Amino acid sequence: MTRDLFNGRERRAYIRLETALPVRFKISGKETRKIYTARTKNISHGGLCVEVHQDKEDIIDKLSADATKLGIDLDTLIPDQKEVVSAKPIWVNSRVDWARKPGPKDPALLMGLEFEDLTQAARKKIHDYLVGEFLKRYETVN
Repeated sequence: MTRDLFNGRERRAYIRLETALPVRFKISGKETRKIYTARTKNISHGGLCVEVHQDKEDIIDKLSADATKLGIDLDTLIPDQKEVVSAKPIWVNSRVDWARKPGPKDPALLMGLEFEDLTQAARKKIHDYLVGEFLKRYETVN
């Protein structure tokens, strides 16, 4: 039996921008003071994929213990070029859709996060960043 060839249509809800951005996050639950750092593999209007290299076992334990919500520091993820970073960072909620434990071929913990309950300001900040980055990449190709 042969498989159908890829027909070129995007099957995801949002196009992903492959980029490595620094991201700070915290896991909801009892200990919300601990802030973890990671890098994104990609970002879209709907969420992001995070690649974690430090505190992997701690994060896996907390995710396994029923804490599947993460707070993401939006100011670190997408710094505002025009304004000084606020003293109080803007945190957005996300849900862990999937996670892949580290293995011999890839020692990083990967997590797919979906944004939840975004404010209009947060949604606009993400949208403006993505559109700006796609335009920059398009201009360099042509």
